Amino acid sequence: MLKTITLRVCSAVVSLAMLLTIGFASGEKYDVKDPDKCLLNFSILSDAHIEGNNYARYKIFAKSLQDVKRNQSGNDAVIFLGDNTMNGQHIENMLFHGTVHALLRGETVLPVQGNHDIGNGQGDFQTLQNRWYDYTAAFFGRKLEHPYYYEVIDGCYFIVLGQESHRVYEMTMSDAQFDFLAQVLSKAAESGKPAFVFLHIPTDDATDLDLVPTDRLTKMLAEYNREHDLFCFVGHTHMPLHLFWSFHTYDGFPETYLPRLTDLGGENDNEPIERSGVGMEVELYENEVVLRGRNFYRGEWYVDPAEDEGTLCEVTYTLKNPIQE
Repeated sequence: MLKTITLRVCSAVVSLAMLLTIGFASGEKYDVKDPDKCLLNFSILSDAHIEGNNYARYKIFAKSLQDVKRNQSGNDAVIFLGDNTMNGQHIENMLFHGTVHALLRGETVLPVQGNHDIGNGQGDFQTLQNRWYDYTAAFFGRKLEHPYYYEVIDGCYFIVLGQESHRVYEMTMSDAQFDFLAQVLSKAAESGKPAFVFLHIPTDDATDLDLVPTDRLTKMLAEYNREHDLFCFVGHTHMPLHLFWSFHTYDGFPETYLPRLTDLGGENDNEPIERSGVGMEVELYENEVVLRGRNFYRGEWYVDPAEDEGTLCEVTYTLKNPIQE
């Protein structure tokens, strides 16, 4: 309890000082496509890479969170797909978690552990992972013993998978995590509703704990998706959302790559660029799931720069199993 209080107080002080320099803009509200028929909706942001000495990234992050709260239908969940911090340092965690707590108060937040959150291959793995557990418990009420967990939201299974070694480019998974996934997918199948899977490193980079490449993960997800509805979301690659590979079907299941939220450019790579602040809104309807790119930093739906002017970056998937309410 003392550790939780200490982390919350220190994070509140640090984040409030930063937020006061940015301000709290009102902005225009927005909504889901069809508020009367939308059954569930949530926001996804990835790769914030918060650093104690990078004000430009922090500003994009904070303003993006303010826009997340402007959704008139609210959010059933907000997912952070990992690399929320740059190095897993305390100051970075204080800025990230303190700001999320201040700006997304009342939201259901699901954090994913990224390679940068545990030092990006540097430092002591167990120490950094325990730090991630401490902040996750203090701010999101999740007392984890593993970097994987799930939550049921309005009958839908939200499944978070996590890194189990100090690797930068491989998604290492133990037999225990594979068993966990199999058990949760079995429960999700009984729900009759779509399952949503979140991890930081793309599924095709999965290995076992001995770093032997394996397609066990993709086979499990593909097999499930043959009869049921499953949607997978990953980060890590910083791939711009408008590229054709960002929305794709991999081995029989939809896998969407989220871009880096805090992309910078300009002189000395210290200025927001056109795609700074891009994340995604996901909307569930009776017969379909709609994925909508949104620039949370600029407060507008993301337009595909590779297509004709005004073409929104979004995809609609028809459900194999329409939802029976």
